[in-house]
Amino acid sequence: MEKLQGTSMDIVQDNIEKLKQIFPEVFAEGKIDFQVLKQLLGEYIENDKERYSFTWKGKTQARQIAQDTSTGILRPDRDNSKDWENTENLYIEGDNLEVLKLLQKSYHGKIKMIYIDPPYNTGKDFVYKDNFRDNIDNYLTITGQKSENSTGGGYQLTTNTETSGRYHSDWLNMMYPRLKLARNLLTDDGSLFINIDYNEFYNLKKICDEIFGEENFQREIIWRIGWLSGYKTTASNFIRNHDTILFYSKNSFKLNFIKHYIQNKDFKPLIKKTPRVIEKFEEFGLDKTQQDALLAFINYENRPEKYPIEDTWNANEYDDLNSIAIVSFSGEKISKLLNIEQDFKGQKSIQMLKRIINSTVNKEEIILDFFSGTSSTAHAVMQLNAEDGGNRKYIMVQLPEVCDEKSEAYKAGYKNICEIGKERIRRAGEKVKSDETLPAENREKLDIGFKVFKLDSSNIKEWDLETEDLRQSLFDSIDNIKSDRTSLDILYEILLKYGLDLNVPIVENKHFYSIGGGTLLINLDKEIDMEVIDSICEEYKTLLEIDEDFKTTVVLRDSSFANDVDKTNAMKKLEQVGIKEVRSI
Repeated sequence: MEKLQGTSMDIVQDNIEKLKQIFPEVFAEGKIDFQVLKQLLGEYIENDKERYSFTWKGKTQARQIAQDTSTGILRPDRDNSKDWENTENLYIEGDNLEVLKLLQKSYHGKIKMIYIDPPYNTGKDFVYKDNFRDNIDNYLTITGQKSENSTGGGYQLTTNTETSGRYHSDWLNMMYPRLKLARNLLTDDGSLFINIDYNEFYNLKKICDEIFGEENFQREIIWRIGWLSGYKTTASNFIRNHDTILFYSKNSFKLNFIKHYIQNKDFKPLIKKTPRVIEKFEEFGLDKTQQDALLAFINYENRPEKYPIEDTWNANEYDDLNSIAIVSFSGEKISKLLNIEQDFKGQKSIQMLKRIINSTVNKEEIILDFFSGTSSTAHAVMQLNAEDGGNRKYIMVQLPEVCDEKSEAYKAGYKNICEIGKERIRRAGEKVKSDETLPAENREKLDIGFKVFKLDSSNIKEWDLETEDLRQSLFDSIDNIKSDRTSLDILYEILLKYGLDLNVPIVENKHFYSIGGGTLLINLDKEIDMEVIDSICEEYKTLLEIDEDFKTTVVLRDSSFANDVDKTNAMKKLEQVGIKEVRSI
């Protein structure tokens, strides 16, 4: 009975296996012969020391961090979820670097689109301080779940100031491993959209070119973010009034871009029938019928039937270029939805997000946002599903950044950004579902729920090498599951380790859990008798009647058998019915 591995997918080993499939001849006694590999690659090898490259302080370590496995888990939080039993949406609280590592097996090649709005590195944004040795431990400390000192309470995230000495490097070291991991999750025809401003646009473009390939760069979208007002008008130079959205594909040859058009009827009129216009028409001797006919000709008949959406977008509905406009934020503000006076910095337009989703995502696919903030992306997914009857699913990932105690959000009871995001989804979902302007059949089947998971350390106790009480340590290791962990905690750790979707069906029987229609049969009892083993055997026989080639894996607690004899007998019984894969935790 083999032990269940306690780490996330080994990306290095996975890449080696892929290399073996492509170039089996470069392997000798399990090692890579780089001389042979160079010969096979021929002219694509660059030997000149002076070559074009993009580098910075810490890049080597950033690459390594992306390849390191994670020992963390995602603990289910049913109490803070909505419609746990039926929803297919996920909300994950935790450091997105670790979460992306944990999702590698379960969601490898399954995400159709990733949208992120990362810190812009304005000098006021914090940068994730990734710990090369143990980021889980680092995360628990930052979020106050673990203390490094006697006072406890964790540590506040710090801003990345220009005087730090590693201003751009720190930001690049944060982004590089996350984008590297994110690419693995995309489907072959998947896409990536990143919101950014001028502070790191150039650097972001370079690392995306490196990770995704220059050939997979699709478009630079210019998004006009609003009307000029206040301090903007006092700028000493041209007034900046836009953000940039970088659009990449995983594979440009497989990308299925869904081209959308603005229909003629939706064009904003070039000339409105104002009193001044009417007065001018009357001067020309035109009656009402003639006026209407002329306006219809100018505004619609003399313009194309439809107009393709361009790569320059406006953030307001008052621009005459309505063919490319996105309506304003007026009805979308989170502050309005949550009844908070304070507007939230960095909120993204639902209309803008809908446009992005519509460009590459069909109605049954998954959207990931691992800088989810106040969950605008989740809101957009629900809104779009209600409009067109789709069943798109979302995965939101957000670090529980602590709200400033002086902020209106904190005063309203929201202690961190995750609390704001979850409540926004709850209220936005109910609002969309009650909107009678939307088709009733779409709203009826609309999924407005979400499962909440929280990043944590493994459910399995670590062996304490530095203990002074060896006898007690040995005694504790007999039951290797942490005392504060539930069966549900353990089940979802097993799902991630085996690469199963977090929405896979879980059926609780008398003696075991059946996962994914019997793909996994799991018993977590501290004591197992032969009745349990017999029950598992009978279940497998039933599954074989449906599919004679069906394979299952049985997972049991290592300490559940009274003695080695009972364990041996159990293994023999399982083997007799054809169960060859048995793992322990």
